Amino acid sequence: MKIKFNNLYDHHKKIEKQLIKSFIKSIKNSEFIGGTEIRKFENNFKKLNQSKYCVSCGNGSDALVIAIKALVIKSGDEVITTAFSWIATSAAITMAGGKVVFCDIEKDGFNIDPEQIRKKITKKTVGIIPVHLYGIPADMEKIMKIAKQNNLWVIEDCAQAHLADIKGKKVGNFGSFGTFSFFPGKNLGALGDAGCLVTNNKKLAIKARLIANHGGKGRHLLEGVNSRLDTIQASFLNIKIKYAKTEALKRINNSKIYFDELKNNKKILLPIISNLNFNVFHQYVIRSKKRNLLKKYLLKKNIETQIHYKKILPLLPAYKKKNKKKFFRNALKASNEVLCLPISTEIDSKNIKSITNSINKFNIK
Repeated sequence: MKIKFNNLYDHHKKIEKQLIKSFIKSIKNSEFIGGTEIRKFENNFKKLNQSKYCVSCGNGSDALVIAIKALVIKSGDEVITTAFSWIATSAAITMAGGKVVFCDIEKDGFNIDPEQIRKKITKKTVGIIPVHLYGIPADMEKIMKIAKQNNLWVIEDCAQAHLADIKGKKVGNFGSFGTFSFFPGKNLGALGDAGCLVTNNKKLAIKARLIANHGGKGRHLLEGVNSRLDTIQASFLNIKIKYAKTEALKRINNSKIYFDELKNNKKILLPIISNLNFNVFHQYVIRSKKRNLLKKYLLKKNIETQIHYKKILPLLPAYKKKNKKKFFRNALKASNEVLCLPISTEIDSKNIKSITNSINKFNIK
C-alpha cells in the first residue's frame, strides 16, 4: 500500500457534510465578499492565537506585503530575512518596495541565525522577517532583543507555524505583525488560498485593513490593494478551526514516534527542538548526506517524501547575481540534506513505523 505524503481527500472527507452545508448556506445568503463568516473567522483566529487583532486577506503572501506596507518602507530600505525558506517571504520585501538582505540559518537548525542577523545590519536596515520554518519557532527572544537595540521592526512569518509557541507565548505576538497562510496543505488550511495578519497594535491593525481593501472602500484614505479573504473559504475555516488543537497534538504525537524509532540511526540527523517551545511540525524533517538516494529508496517502498527546499533563496535565478554561496554555508548544507517525511493527521502509527523501519534498513549491507 502506498503511503502518501499528504492526503487532503481523507483529511476533508470526515467533515465533508459540514463543508457542503456551509457552502450551500453561503450561496443561499449570497455572502461571497465580507459578511458574518469573515468577522467570525477573524474573531475565532485571534482567540486561537491569543492576539488582540486579526485582519484577514487573500493569502499568506499578501499578508506579508500588507504588513510591510503598514510599517512603512522606502526605496532602498533593507529588510533581513532567512536564506532558507519559500520565496514568498523575500519576494514580499521587494513587492513592498524594499531591498532583500539574506541571512544564513543556525548551524544545527532550520531558522535564521540571530548572531548572523547582527552582522547584516547597516544604516539602511529597517526590519527583520524571521520564518518559523517547519512549525519550529525561531529564536524570537534573541531576535527581538537585536531589533530593540537597533530600532528595527519585526514581522513573523508564521505560515507553517499555526499554534506554535515559545514558553507559552504564541508565535505572531512577538513582532509588530504575525502573518499566516491557510493554503490547503497548511496545518490549518482552507480549500483554496487564504491568509491573515495578527497584531496587538490597534493602529497597525486599522492600517493593515485599509491597505488590504483599496485603502478603505469608498474612502480611499491611502493607496491599497485588493486582498480579501473569500467568504466561502472563511466559512470552511470556521469549521476546520474547531479541530486545530486536536490536529496539532496529533502531529506532535506522530513526531514522537519518529523521534523514538529513529533515535539510534547514526546515518541521519533528527530535528533539534527546544522543550520550552510548542513545536507543531508542519513538516517532520530529517537530514541525510545520502538524501537523494534515500528518497529514491523510499519511493520504491511506496513511501512518498518531499524536499523543502532544494535551492536556497539567494541562489534562485531571481537573486543569483547578487549573492555568493560562501555567505550561506548552513542553508546550503541543509538544502542538500533535508528530507520531509509524512506527518499529516491522516497517517497512523503503523504507517510511521513502516517508514522508520525502511529508513533504518537503508544502505545496510
